[in-house]
Order: sequence, then C-alpha cells, then structure tokens
Amino acid sequence: MKNKIFTSVSILLSAVLLASCSSTRLISSWAGSIAPNVMDKVIVFSLLSKSDNSIQDNFEDAIVANLRSHGANAVSAFDTFGPDALKKADKDKVAKFVRDGGFTGVMVITLLDKQKNEDYVPPTTTTVAVPAGPAFIDPWFHPYYACFNYYYDQVTTPGYWTETTSYVLEARLFNAQDENDAIYIAKTVTTDPSDPQTMSAEFAKTVVKDMKDKGILKK
Repeated sequence: MKNKIFTSVSILLSAVLLASCSSTRLISSWAGSIAPNVMDKVIVFSLLSKSDNSIQDNFEDAIVANLRSHGANAVSAFDTFGPDALKKADKDKVAKFVRDGGFTGVMVITLLDKQKNEDYVPPTTTTVAVPAGPAFIDPWFHPYYACFNYYYDQVTTPGYWTETTSYVLEARLFNAQDENDAIYIAKTVTTDPSDPQTMSAEFAKTVVKDMKDKGILKK
C-alpha cells in the first residue's frame, strides 16, 4: 500500500514539474494558401537582438532543427551569413542571395513586445489537520483508530508581490519568390524564461507543432 502511495505521489509531482517547465504558449496563428514546395528549402532569419549574437544563433538553430525533424530542408541565416553579415548587408543583396540560392521559403522571427507585470497575491488562510499526541512512527501507515486523534488548526500565508516578464514573438513564413506573400504567421508569448536556450527551444517546438497541425509540414 505504501509503495502505491509513493508511486502515485511521484507520478503527480513529475506531471506538475513537467507542466511548470513550459512557459511558452501560442497566442494566434494563421495560414494562407501553401505552395506544395514551400518547405523544400527554407532559410530562417532571427531578428531578436542587435547586441547578443548568441540569441540569434539559438533561435535559428532551434527552429532549423525542429523543421528538419519534420522533413523540411531548413538552414540558418546566422550560419550562412555569419554573425555580422546581415547587419551590414542591404535588403536587395539578401533578396538576391535568397533567389540565387534557390530558396523556396523564408522565415523571419521578430520580437513584437516585452512587458513587465506586477501582480499582488493576497494572503490565504488554510485549515489543516494536525496530529495530537505522540508522533506516528510511520506517517504513511498507521492504525485506523489513530485517525481520530487530530485537531484542526489554521495556517495563514501573508500577501506578496510578484513580477513577471513576458516576451511576445512572431514567426512569419514567406514565399521566397514574393517578399510580400506571407503564407504563415504565428504569435507566441513566453513568460519568465529561464535562459535564451530554453526559450528558443520552447518557441521552436510550439511554432513547428502548429505548422504541422496546419498542414504546412508533413504529418
């Protein structure tokens, strides 16, 4: 009986921990008319940070890896152009490279908004059962008559303020032959990411799953 209780508690804790690890969710998404070959060769641009090249690299690598795992031929602009090339190249040169390179799709990742929010968590009072008399040797298994030897007490948790930071990101997929032809748009929000690597991995997983659900990627 005790082993079953421990197993149930372990499963419950694992589920809670797994749920709490994910801080990214999809806000909205849209898909237009999808050309059958749009994912044949896709280049991914991340325009998230001008000062930290590793953020661009992390996000592009995460998206590229997820797209490739679903059969798309994807490459990173960071790996193709280098960390500083995009900052110096004009849009005409980039467009020419995309056309000459035979790319069929272009994905652009941008930061739409960053918000800091403060929320007040009010105090709470909880009634708990407290064992009276000598402590049990084994708290998981004891005689049934011991269950009557309890009294009830109240535990109060004071109120406190919490601060969260949210990042709203957007991924746009374009037909490479027409820079104005967006064929997929997804917006996500990430709250209090632990680090750029985790945030990029969650973002990529969320967006690519939605692309699969909308039929842009192979099932």
